[in-house]
Amino acid sequence: MRVRFALWLALSLAAPAAAQDDPAPLYASLRAEERARVPSQVEGDAAALPVYELALELSDDLRSFTLEETVHWTNDAGRPLSSVVLRVWANAVSPSPLVTLVSARCEGNATCEATTPSPDAIVLRLSQPVPAGGRLTVRLSLRGRLAEIDPARTTLAAQGLEGLGALSGGHGAGDYGLLAHSDGVASMASFFPVLARMRGGLWEQSDASTMGDLGNDALSHVDARVRVADGVRVVAVGLEEPPLVVGDRTEVRVRAAFVRDFALVAGRRLARRERSVGSVAVRSWFVEGREAAGARALDAAAHALALFERRFGPYPWTQLDVVEAPLVGGAGGVEFSSMVTIATMFYRPAGDAGGGPLAALLGGDLEARREAMLEMVVAHEVGHQFWHGVVGSDSREHPFQDEALAQYAAMLYVEDRYGAARAERETREQVTSGYHAMRLMGRPDGRVDRPVSAFADPLSYGGLVYGKAPHLYVALRRVLGDRAFFGALREHVAAYRFRTAPPRALYERMARGPRAARVRTLVTRWLDQTHGDADLGQADLGRLLGGGAGGDAAALRGLLDALGGGGNDAALRGLLDALGGRRGGGNDAALRGLLDALGGGGLEGLLGP
Repeated sequence: MRVRFALWLALSLAAPAAAQDDPAPLYASLRAEERARVPSQVEGDAAALPVYELALELSDDLRSFTLEETVHWTNDAGRPLSSVVLRVWANAVSPSPLVTLVSARCEGNATCEATTPSPDAIVLRLSQPVPAGGRLTVRLSLRGRLAEIDPARTTLAAQGLEGLGALSGGHGAGDYGLLAHSDGVASMASFFPVLARMRGGLWEQSDASTMGDLGNDALSHVDARVRVADGVRVVAVGLEEPPLVVGDRTEVRVRAAFVRDFALVAGRRLARRERSVGSVAVRSWFVEGREAAGARALDAAAHALALFERRFGPYPWTQLDVVEAPLVGGAGGVEFSSMVTIATMFYRPAGDAGGGPLAALLGGDLEARREAMLEMVVAHEVGHQFWHGVVGSDSREHPFQDEALAQYAAMLYVEDRYGAARAERETREQVTSGYHAMRLMGRPDGRVDRPVSAFADPLSYGGLVYGKAPHLYVALRRVLGDRAFFGALREHVAAYRFRTAPPRALYERMARGPRAARVRTLVTRWLDQTHGDADLGQADLGRLLGGGAGGDAAALRGLLDALGGGGNDAALRGLLDALGGRRGGGNDAALRGLLDALGGGGLEGLLGP
């Protein structure tokens, strides 16, 4: 295998018309009408975008890989630079490094020395500075492994409990399974070194928080060749060419232009359903045997894409892939340019692995809730194709900018498809509930527009960015009316297409004419001030749990059994820790609220015999 890989690499590097010389062949991943238009819309010089050439070989068991990577970088900092920093974000969230640098070398006028001050940073010290506008080529050899995820963790019940336990986890978001293997499926995101962010002319070598989306948000091109065992299917960001059989291996070439990230999913049991939305092929990929969920995901993605094109503007790529992946840590989905991954928990039957206690707490019909959540998550991730995919933003300094718009897009999807009444219910249960859970667990209301690192923990981050901020758009639409509101959204997308939008540029566009003062007042109220309780109502545990639990202490006892408690109050203490009763600073309000909702009676009555 080692000799065959080396031969393949040598042939790849010797191939003519390399992407760094002419990235136009990569434009095949764009719709025909976009291929001439997009390069002129890109911020700066489209020809100077970074190009990542990847020669990836996955092991037969899909649990490890080797990678030969070439990075073509143009210095756009406006001054000479004597170092380049690359980041491997999979290592930033993993308990132990998943990707290891074997070697690095620079080509051109400068040689370089590589150091790894941390597992997620590679610093290249150059023998001589790269001048402004100068080009540097870096060749890297790496090896990696995929984290192994027990399939028992990928049920809705297991992820509900895991997500609950992670809410008070501080600034560490944990590993969501972005680079992981489970049940024959390999999910590969954040697996290769990419250029670090640059702020104030300096490379960022670390992050103050790993909550939210890690990445540099910048556009790039990717030209990847992926080799897998015969019978393994590969789904990736961009456009996959028909696979070639080379000996006992299969090679898939992937071209991706003007993307903000690159990821792929591979597996032997991946099935596909497909539908066209205009000239876009919408494809749903799922593990064989989960056809019903795969069909629902396809239906939701196709409807969402058609709606968002009407409301926001044209989608640029030829394909949109919605792929089942073994996400964990409470993550429901992850967005990439032209591809989204959706957690396996939404594809598996809700009754798998002890759904009963959780179903009781959520009001009984957990299967119906699973289907509703699947649609909402798919719509949210498809919304990200526009908010951050097409219209760029700084996901670390202003995370609300894309997340709140993607969440509002999902709310809009439910309204368009099922009507106002259901949209109101789903908004309450899947959006506003995040804010109410935050308040119920003792966290204060706070400013929405702030860096990720300024949020105390995932509970506060989710409650404010995902639960509260989307309601700003409900308020703005009410004031402006549909014509002005959606007109401003379409104008904003056209103005910042493949550019980075200032965090409040959209609101300035909306603040025109006689309603300008009201628009600015609303923006300040929702993003900068703390009126959440007045605007969204007081938190109520019974309603938060789905309206069906009420005083059902048996439901909580069943949940404790699922947690491994079985009458052991250590399980209850762990649950209360997650609810904020202990880690929240000694505030027992969460405990009192929980006991009140369950009918009171103290710990003895709660746990029972």
